[in-house]
Amino acid sequence: MRTFCDSYAPMIHDSANLARSVPVTTGCSARSGISVRLKPDFDFSGGEYRALFARAGATAFQHPLWLTNFYGRLVPARGGEAAVLTGYDASGTLVFVLPMVLRSINRLRVLETADLGVSDYCAPVVCPDWLERQGPAAGDLAPFADHLPQHAILRIGKIRPEHLDLWRLFFPYQPIRSPYSAHETQLRPDYAAWRAQALTKQFTKYLDRRRRRFFKAGDAKLELVSQPDEIADAVSEIARLRAGRFEGDPIQEDFVREFYASIAVEGAPEGFARIWRLTLDGEAIGHVFGTAHAGRFCYLLIGCDYERHGRHSPGLVLYDTIIERWIGEGGDVFDFTIGDEAFKADFGTTAVAIHHIQHATGAIGRLGLAALGVRDRFAGLRKTD
Repeated sequence: MRTFCDSYAPMIHDSANLARSVPVTTGCSARSGISVRLKPDFDFSGGEYRALFARAGATAFQHPLWLTNFYGRLVPARGGEAAVLTGYDASGTLVFVLPMVLRSINRLRVLETADLGVSDYCAPVVCPDWLERQGPAAGDLAPFADHLPQHAILRIGKIRPEHLDLWRLFFPYQPIRSPYSAHETQLRPDYAAWRAQALTKQFTKYLDRRRRRFFKAGDAKLELVSQPDEIADAVSEIARLRAGRFEGDPIQEDFVREFYASIAVEGAPEGFARIWRLTLDGEAIGHVFGTAHAGRFCYLLIGCDYERHGRHSPGLVLYDTIIERWIGEGGDVFDFTIGDEAFKADFGTTAVAIHHIQHATGAIGRLGLAALGVRDRFAGLRKTD
């Protein structure tokens, strides 16, 4: 059966032309002395981006290490092209970066945020001092976005509430509430106080029984994996333990697994990326991988041997003991990130509304956006069967 995109294929750029369509730099904007450049080869590991990121209120998914690996590994593997919009003030200081990706999906040119199924939150990286001086309202920076590559569909997803206004400065379209939320628990300086405030008495008793039983079952430990070879092995073990449990699990793809391993190994020395390992008599029975940034631990992946050790509820023990350790380090938030799994509420989480922005250019773009929406809804229904 021919699809909409098949019928209009001659009218739409295909992926073979995609690489040639993104110039290294565009023209400049004279607005407020800002020079706007499109830099597909932007260096996220460089000092100018690190300085901007340190000032901006972005998330771990815009961290220099995350985006360096994202654009270096995932974007080429997904057949995309980097579309990184940068803004420099009159002194040559970098004041904003919009990390975007241009892809061909069903032969439609789609411009989207730096997600590709691995980033839970997408945010512009903007200097707050510059923003305060500008005092812009929604749409005021839209002329800057004109420097982005031509596209049929714009998709900006996984937007936290605090980043909605930032995105709308550049793309003044009406946000749409996504059909899922993120979930996070606000911590207290004292672990016992957090438990008393966040957990029900029933769940506290349940956890205590599981923890006592597990730590009495043998030589049980929770440890932070620190050696590069052990970290890489832990990522592979997480993938193995997750195999067959989650439909469409990205980590089952080699290049995604390599992406996570690179983040985990390179981010361990500075404490940005962490893999916690739960062992019993020297044998690893579960791992949790996540990132730590600005007092927030973002839980990303878990892999446990439920077949042999499910009676210990290793996942719940891992979450609880990691939260205890994170509080001990002065952590403010344990972020279970996106997904509405019921267990998250047991840890006293608050649901965080997630939004997305989408816009189509022309009739073909509007039809294509509708087709992609149907596909995404159908995929969502399949995952719940």
